[in-house]
Amino acid sequence: MRIRLNLPSNFVASGEHGNGAWHIVTQAIATLMVIVGSNAALGQGALVGVAPTKSAVDGATTTGSGVITLGTEDYKVVGASDYAATTATGAATEGSVAQVGCQTCQTQSCRGNCRGGRGSAYPLGNLCAPCEPFWYASIETLFMERQGGSYSGSPSFGMNGFDFEMIPRITIGCVPDCINGCELTFTGVAEWKQSGSASNPAGGIGTYLTPVSPFLPDDISAFSNSTDQTESLEARYWSVEANKTMVGYDVARCLCGIRYIDYQEAYNYEAEDANTTGGSTPTVLGSLNSETQNHLIGGQVGIDLLYPICRRGYTDFRARAGVFANFADMDFDFRNNSDTTLFVDDDTITVSGMLEIAGGLRFQVTDCISIRAGGELWWLGGVATATDQFRNTIGGINSVRTGSDFFVAGGTLGAEFRY
Repeated sequence: MRIRLNLPSNFVASGEHGNGAWHIVTQAIATLMVIVGSNAALGQGALVGVAPTKSAVDGATTTGSGVITLGTEDYKVVGASDYAATTATGAATEGSVAQVGCQTCQTQSCRGNCRGGRGSAYPLGNLCAPCEPFWYASIETLFMERQGGSYSGSPSFGMNGFDFEMIPRITIGCVPDCINGCELTFTGVAEWKQSGSASNPAGGIGTYLTPVSPFLPDDISAFSNSTDQTESLEARYWSVEANKTMVGYDVARCLCGIRYIDYQEAYNYEAEDANTTGGSTPTVLGSLNSETQNHLIGGQVGIDLLYPICRRGYTDFRARAGVFANFADMDFDFRNNSDTTLFVDDDTITVSGMLEIAGGLRFQVTDCISIRAGGELWWLGGVATATDQFRNTIGGINSVRTGSDFFVAGGTLGAEFRY
């Protein structure tokens, strides 16, 4: 295509130089018009002299060897053939892709439980972090009161009742693979005591004791019209337990194990009738001592639960239940002056039950330290108590009685350390 431009003569500069310049300009304008016309005819855009580019994946790239880049991260593309498959004969073919599990967490022994390292706690823990074995130790102070057990051998006065006592509880345990562990717990020694007394020089202090054949009212004369009486009841408790534990993401722990519980009671009741001559003694003296021992050994199960309520705070629940063989023993000693005595010593083996329930609040101070406070209840069934052996009767006592209950309630305050 040729384009010819005719310009007026007055626009052309004089001389040879002017004619050469206008010749170059006219050629450039003609070239541009030719290019624009060609692009319009071919349906091209307004870009002149720029060829469009085409994005394509290299034909040599195959499934299983490609890489997708997203930002600064590279992701490998794999095909179904890379997964392990089971053939018709039941044999598994090896693949290059591992299934998601603890291998993803670079953990060999956590058996599917990929959790945080030492000290991590839900919801703070990383569920896909390396699993590290850990030890833990907790120290608690229990403020517990022996419920019930109130007794008085005389209508003239009563005992002051049991009070709250401080009881330590120490637990040491380990979890070597984040799931299975073991722990050892010691609780005690707890001691409760109540007492009471009365004095009247004129006498007249009575008793609830009743003689049973072959004993007669004269056989309890020191108690029936006393000038002085005193009584006391003591209870003593401690236990040790060894448990196997199973932990789930630090929010649940189940346990089972063996436990030994030692519970003893001692009741002492003394009386004096200073207004009556006792024959060989200046006054009539009387005493009653009843002691029981319960040695319980058996199995128990339990569960500990945590429920998060804020960033570092939890509510917790603790329960234990067990069945025990109770090796119970009783010693009973009654004396009225020097002419009446009754001694009974017996032991037996029976079945007893145990239940403990606790709840409270826990605060995670650091990754390794937490503190808690709450309330707790204990119950023992089928135990021998001191006052149940004679039941206000003198006579008819020939064997240990194990039909009583032991009930304790109170609060706890403690801390746990992990490392």
